[in-house]
Amino acid sequence: MFKKATPLWRMSTFYRCRFWPCLTSLVLAIVLLQVLHMALLSRLEEKEARLKDTKSVGRQLQGRVYKTVVGEMEERVRNSYRFDKSGTYHVLDNFLTSEHVIPGRHEYDVSIVTQCSTGNLHHLVDLSQRWNGPVSVAVFTYDDDFIQTVASLLHFHFCNDAIYRHVSFHLVYPISRAPKHLEGLSRLKLACSSDAGTTDFPLPHGKSPNYVNTDLAYPNNLLRNLAINYAQTPYILMIDIDMVPSENLRTQFQNFMSLNHPSIPPNRLSANISGKQQHSSGPVQPLAAYVVPAFELQDSTPVPRTKTELLDLWLKGRVRPFYWEACQKCQRPTNYDRWRALGKGGALRIGYSVSREDPWEPFYIARTSVPLYDERFKQYGYNRISQICEMFVAGFSFHVLDNAFLVHKGFKVQGEFHTSKDAENDQNRLLYRKFKDELKVKYPEVTRRC
Repeated sequence: MFKKATPLWRMSTFYRCRFWPCLTSLVLAIVLLQVLHMALLSRLEEKEARLKDTKSVGRQLQGRVYKTVVGEMEERVRNSYRFDKSGTYHVLDNFLTSEHVIPGRHEYDVSIVTQCSTGNLHHLVDLSQRWNGPVSVAVFTYDDDFIQTVASLLHFHFCNDAIYRHVSFHLVYPISRAPKHLEGLSRLKLACSSDAGTTDFPLPHGKSPNYVNTDLAYPNNLLRNLAINYAQTPYILMIDIDMVPSENLRTQFQNFMSLNHPSIPPNRLSANISGKQQHSSGPVQPLAAYVVPAFELQDSTPVPRTKTELLDLWLKGRVRPFYWEACQKCQRPTNYDRWRALGKGGALRIGYSVSREDPWEPFYIARTSVPLYDERFKQYGYNRISQICEMFVAGFSFHVLDNAFLVHKGFKVQGEFHTSKDAENDQNRLLYRKFKDELKVKYPEVTRRC
């Protein structure tokens, strides 16, 4: 009548028999899931690696885009009818533009503007990576150099992510030495498998002066003006292409200007400088140049990121003020000892204000509407000094930034300058005297003189 109860020892045996197979199955399931997870993770990593390679190394695989760019370049050159003011040079603005456009740029955003010959384009790799923002660079070329120039531009544009995103190139070449063999453009082949890259033409890499061609005057001020005129930001930082700024200088300057806008009194000339209207539609902007102290870095020394790192290298003799051996007086008003004494670290700020004196040629951040460079100055000597002179006459004040700096890769020594440097300097000195007299006519109501 009553069902006989199952003994406890049998129940225990039964559940043990059920438990172990379940546990074994569960362990196997976990192992299989882990294997599947690892396989999926491996595939994801491979995909990310391919995507990264495609972005930073494999743009040359986008054949249609590459061919389109080359075709547009050839068409621009064949139909080039724009000349400089002297009628001596062809000018090709926006010959190869950056691919990253930021809508509604910050009101205090800064572009680096610079210029070079083909042999110095490789400096853009370090410069663009450190700056991480817009760069406008004007490049000088000529007939026999042109295909090499284009090969270099294409290589750095398609093979380097920072250059691809941020750097826009403009070209200048003499009318008397216009590009030859344009059909060679279609034969260019790029490969981004190495840092140097491979093309039908070997890319130059190393120290190469801009003044290497004795039969061609290097139009540095024409190049500078071209780079300035096509900068896409309200402010510019004019530097040499073989320089590298301190880390985060661009964003630090934006924050500095936004949060602590310097109380520098506006000048009555602020509304119009050399016929160029200020970009801002707001209040009249003061005529201020924010000087970024420049230094030279010993070869093979890592580029410092912060003032703390730079001061440590300075103490060890591996960093020194710019032009320390070549022309100390050219940077003396910057007052490096005073800048050093401000101490280490901290936010970007105005360390102190300085007075301009000959032959000062600082590197600075200023509004894009600064007086342009006099394009009569070519080769070596007075090409930057003359522009600083006009800024001073026009009413600019100069303020040295603390916790910001530029580093030139390599010590500048007298023996490394090209052989015609002294003769060029003497010729431009005479032009500078004439230039200063012309400023008296251009600014008749001001009392400032160089």
